[in-house]
Amino acid sequence: MYFLNAALLGMSRRVVASILVIFGGAALLAAMASIGLWSHWVGWQKQNLRASRTAAVFVDSIDKNVVEEVLTQVMQVPGVESARVVSPEEFTAFLKQHFPDLAAATVELGDSVIPRTLEVVFPLDSDTFSRQHSADQIKAIKNVTRIDDGADRLGAAIHSLAWLSYGGICLTIGLWLVLLIVCLGHYQSIFYTDSQEIQLIRSFGASKFSIFLPWLLEAVFQSLITGIVVVLSLVFGRGYLTEVYNQFFGSLGYEPFVLENKNFLIVSMAIFLLALVAHVLGGLFALMRGKIA
Repeated sequence: MYFLNAALLGMSRRVVASILVIFGGAALLAAMASIGLWSHWVGWQKQNLRASRTAAVFVDSIDKNVVEEVLTQVMQVPGVESARVVSPEEFTAFLKQHFPDLAAATVELGDSVIPRTLEVVFPLDSDTFSRQHSADQIKAIKNVTRIDDGADRLGAAIHSLAWLSYGGICLTIGLWLVLLIVCLGHYQSIFYTDSQEIQLIRSFGASKFSIFLPWLLEAVFQSLITGIVVVLSLVFGRGYLTEVYNQFFGSLGYEPFVLENKNFLIVSMAIFLLALVAHVLGGLFALMRGKIA
């Protein structure tokens, strides 16, 4: 009880500094959580990259009945989650967006030059073998001339996304090191302010542990409050964060980002743990630099 009161008394004596450290740490941890979630979705959720599990099936006919017949047969192939006909208008709109010159030439020639294609989507849990087996069966269907697998086209892009994710993780680690430095500066300033008091306690025979314990309790309190501030910020900003992520991930062809309750709980626990470790290590390093412990 004595050590608890000592920790609370110490925080009350430097309330402004404690508030600044709490909210500064909360800002760093919130940025870490946001970047960490972004990196996780980019680098370790490749199954949600819709383009990597889609394939374009080209039909050697412009007859609507033939295209519908091929669609029916494709839907019956094991391992196909869904399939749909890509209309000439949709194909032309794609050309106008990415290849305007080609789109202008296509419009002049008419719809007859536009290839009839199907967009086939494979399940999230499909492996390479089952997917290739499904693709081979689709190729064997009459009037199918070619199948363009999105996973083959995105090989280099997925590799680049992985490195982008590693960069985000490095940035997250860097922000945590900044938090550690902030905590070290905070507790080191406490040491210099209370150095005479600490030396007096040491002269009366106080152990290193009895000196460090109030600091440890203060670190626990501050990390707990910091974690609560960050988690509350994520709770209230969850919808906005998801919307911002989806604007980015949608442009890359990912499925909509979803922050499930299980993942949110894991993120919250990680925030509390990172805050606690930063504060405890900051206090410990300050004591070691002050040659008290």
